[in-house]
Amino acid sequence: MRGESVWLNCSYDLEHEKLYSIKWHKNNVEFYRYLPDDSPPGQKYELAGIYIDLSRSREGNIFMSKTDVDSEGNYRCEVSTDAPVFQTVKGEREMRIYVNPSSPPVIRGTKQHYVSGETVNVSCISSPSRPAAFLKWWINDREARKDEIVYLPPDESPDGLYTSTLILTFKATSGHFWSGRMKLVCEAIISQAHTLRSKEILISNNATTHHGTVFTDYGAHKDGPIIKGGKSNYDIGDIVDINCTASKSQPPAELHWFINDKEAKPKYLVPREPITYTDGMISTVLGLQFQVKHRHFQRNEMRLRCTATLSEVKRMTSEPLEAEISEQQMSDLHVDFNTGAVSSGSLWCYTSFNQWWISFILTLFSRTAF
Repeated sequence: MRGESVWLNCSYDLEHEKLYSIKWHKNNVEFYRYLPDDSPPGQKYELAGIYIDLSRSREGNIFMSKTDVDSEGNYRCEVSTDAPVFQTVKGEREMRIYVNPSSPPVIRGTKQHYVSGETVNVSCISSPSRPAAFLKWWINDREARKDEIVYLPPDESPDGLYTSTLILTFKATSGHFWSGRMKLVCEAIISQAHTLRSKEILISNNATTHHGTVFTDYGAHKDGPIIKGGKSNYDIGDIVDINCTASKSQPPAELHWFINDKEAKPKYLVPREPITYTDGMISTVLGLQFQVKHRHFQRNEMRLRCTATLSEVKRMTSEPLEAEISEQQMSDLHVDFNTGAVSSGSLWCYTSFNQWWISFILTLFSRTAF
């Protein structure tokens, strides 16, 4: 989340080699380096979104005291050994910055009166957020049809936040009233993706030993993805054909394959049919299939990693607008959306019109679901 501190950790195993340098880059721009033979060994370089606290940073593990929207990007750590080997290994990970809406969406553009056959044209506007909120309109608990919706591109503010707007337009008819009531609700949905769990296997081209390593970024490793179908040894020209299955979740996890820390090419990916459970949960399945080349082996080893990205979905609803009319008015529909101040309870407002009455209920609530 924006404003929070974060650790950037770069772990490595030099075996018996001597460390020469550790360098950190964001979007291919260097912002930190550690050279054990320099004084001081750790040095930082000014870059938008980077707030390093050198007093708390150690070697390849650096501490950022805060974050903002400029902190978002691809981060890469490079570790190099000294003479005589001069070998460099790299690891890369994406950082995303989230900002939740400060309040539910609001409805704008309602008129005080609508008559049967008149066009309702209202807008739902979200509070600023990052990423942009996805908006939905509901009419009497039914999601609005596509022909009733006008989509507008989100507006980006100078501070990197987005405001979404969704227009609802339709003709008011008696069919929009259930037992004399019609309700309009706008819902804002924010999806925040988190790389939670990874599973990695180590494959050799000159031995039969099979190594499996589980890297857990969050949660227990028993809930991580499962890799099946692989062999412990592959020769040049062999076909790798393996599957990664995510733990069941809702919404379903998004899977990614990596070969030696580089994301696999799209042509290597084989989408599989997801597994659906009786409780509504889903396990995503993604295959990896390619012919082994010399370049796939580093020091006679090839690392295959599957990462499951789960999304945390947050929902916020607008103040619902409810109209109630008497049964005798159904033949001559006359609706009043009173959008004045609303207390925390229910507000009843009675209006007389040609000896007929119309009562309106405005109920204030917000709902957040994960």
